[in-house]
Amino acid sequence: MASFEERLSHKTNKHTKKKTNIDLTPMVDLGFLLITFFIFTSVISQPSVAQLVLPKDNAVDSTPVTATASLTMTLLSNDSIVYYEGLKHLLPQFCNYQSLRSVIRQKQESVERSFGNKNETVLIIRPTISCTYKNFMDVMDEVYINDVTHYYVLNVKPD
Repeated sequence: MASFEERLSHKTNKHTKKKTNIDLTPMVDLGFLLITFFIFTSVISQPSVAQLVLPKDNAVDSTPVTATASLTMTLLSNDSIVYYEGLKHLLPQFCNYQSLRSVIRQKQESVERSFGNKNETVLIIRPTISCTYKNFMDVMDEVYINDVTHYYVLNVKPD
């Protein structure tokens, strides 16, 4: 038990001073409790990174993609997206990040009507140089929210 003692060297005539005894054990317990709390919270609050799983590069095997089940999105500047159904630039349409969720859900519904399973939907994401990282992460958030299992991210090209 930790304690603090005060001794007096002189005595007064009528009064004798009693020695002061302060128990410091609760203060030590509180110190260790605070140290433990700060260590625990600093380990918990480490930043996390979004995981992006990419397939191995293999030029021989390619994954076939059905044109009617795919949705290609080109991320542009000014928070805008050009999207078109299929693999070719047929009837491109514009949308923003607020309406992207409804575009993806409409495509999933049409794929479910055609193939019987909405998991057959394939998203092809084409970022451009003018696109920001925030825009790309917003699209990836929508991919996870809408539970899209097949998506591809193409390399950024200057054109």
